[in-house]
This record gives sequence, C-alpha cells and structure tokens, in this order.
Amino acid sequence: MKNLIFIGLFTVMSLTDLHAQRNVRDSTLSFVSLGANIGMQHPFADMAERFGYGGLVGAQLMYKTRLNWTFDVNYGFLFGNQVKEDTILKPILTSQNYLISREGEPVDVFLSERGFLIYGRVGKIFSIGKANVNSGVQINLGAGFIQHKIKITEATQKAPQLLGDYSKGYDRLSNGLLLSQAIGYSHFSNFKLINYYLGIEFSQGFTQNRRTINFDTGISDPRQRVDVFASVLFRWYFPIYKRQPQDFYFF
Repeated sequence: MKNLIFIGLFTVMSLTDLHAQRNVRDSTLSFVSLGANIGMQHPFADMAERFGYGGLVGAQLMYKTRLNWTFDVNYGFLFGNQVKEDTILKPILTSQNYLISREGEPVDVFLSERGFLIYGRVGKIFSIGKANVNSGVQINLGAGFIQHKIKITEATQKAPQLLGDYSKGYDRLSNGLLLSQAIGYSHFSNFKLINYYLGIEFSQGFTQNRRTINFDTGISDPRQRVDVFASVLFRWYFPIYKRQPQDFYFF
C-alpha cells in the first residue's frame, strides 16, 4: 500500500511540474500539430458554372514557432452532388434521356463532383491579450495544386458507352495552380484537450481541361479556367509538444 501511495504522489508531482513548465496559456511554444478538418465550400467564377455547393474534408501538418508563425502542408478532398454541367452525356442518351445497357435496358447514371487540393502555406497567429498567447486570429497565405472532375457513376457496369476509358471523354478533368488565403481563429489549450480552428478560406485555381477531346462536343477545350471557391472550415488539432527536461528532488 505504501508503494502505491508513493507511486501516486510521484506521478502527480511529475504532471504538476510538467504543467508548470509547459503552460500553453502563459508562454508561447513551438510545436508540431496534426489536424483533421471538415467544411462546406461554395463555388464562384468558372467553378460555379460546373458545380454547386459541396463539401471539403482533409488533413493538415503544421509547425508553429515561438513567435507564432505557422508553416503547414494541407490535403483537401472536394465532393458534392450538385453538377450544373449536366448535359455532357446527351449524345449517348435516348430521346427520353435514358442510357441504354448492352441488354437494351435503361440504366441510371449519376453525376457528382470530385477533386482534391494539395498546398503549403505560411501564416501568423495574432494573440488577443495575454489570456492565451498561443491562441488568436490566424492569417494564412499559400499555393499548391488543384484537380477536379465530374464523376460519372453507372452502378451496373452494363453500359459500354461508359466502360473503361470511355467515361474519361466526358468527365472534364481539370487541374492547375492553386492560390490560397485564409483567416480564422486558432485555439490551443493545456494538456492537448481542446485545440481547434474555425475560419474562412478562399481558393483560386488556374486550371485547364486535361482531356484531349470532349466526346460530347467532338472538340478539345484549351481555354484557361479560373476556378474560385470559398470554404467555411472547422479543424481539430492534435498538437505534439516537446517534453522538457525535469529535475526531481527526493527528501
């Protein structure tokens, strides 16, 4: 019993000492953080002609310095079911707008938005007062790569018009340079319990159709696109703090 009491007291003293040295509220810290995020995105410019509202999920790896500068790399997955450019399959549909299978039966086809973002950013956290010097308004700027397309789903796999590479002639695959700007609020707490980000992010993609020809039009589409969208994003952080050297004294 005495040994258990000693171990319990030793553990409490250790955690108390560590908390005193690594207090997120009282001193600015440098650390690495993993993040998982979810959000909603609204398209503008050329993106709005192809898609409506959509979702965004992703992950982040961030490094924060003692001066509250941040450096991060991000991956985001774009998805949605609002496709405005919905006439791409018209040349292979019947007069009743059905797609016919090899057995001569109508099959259902669904169009959806799919895409992804990969980008790096630099940012700064501006703490508000001295209540928590590692938390505050965060501003980020960055650049990277964006790709998106119209996903064509025919579940039965019985329509030869869309099997194999044929569907690629209709999907409008586009990609190119991405620019990113964001403003939000980042919060880091003691003991890694509550760490989050809530903000608005703006993205501009300078893309181009990468298919040689669009099957529905019979011609290529070489024009430069400007794909713009705004996202409301919530991110949950998982910070990794460095363990500081500790001295223990026994009496």
